[in-house]
Amino acid sequence: MSPSLLSRLGNELRPDADGFATLVRWLNMPAEQFMIDVDGQRGTQTEPDLVTQLAPLLRARQDLDKRDVAYLEEVIRATVRHVHAARDAAG
Repeated sequence: MSPSLLSRLGNELRPDADGFATLVRWLNMPAEQFMIDVDGQRGTQTEPDLVTQLAPLLRARQDLDKRDVAYLEEVIRATVRHVHAARDAAG
């Protein structure tokens, strides 16, 4: 993440293609989540999965290294799978 990219975003300007790719990789989010259709609505109406939403917060933590983040992401994924399975089993 370069200072110029953050400045562009802070000034409500669109990033260039390289900046957008960098941002999407850093956030570990699908690019299409950032797309806006002609009506001004998000291209997808489904909520992103929990790990996708939490990944930027985990990565921003100074007290977590990459292994810690990967471990926490896997714990969250396993927990979500467990919750969904229990909900499906309950009917």
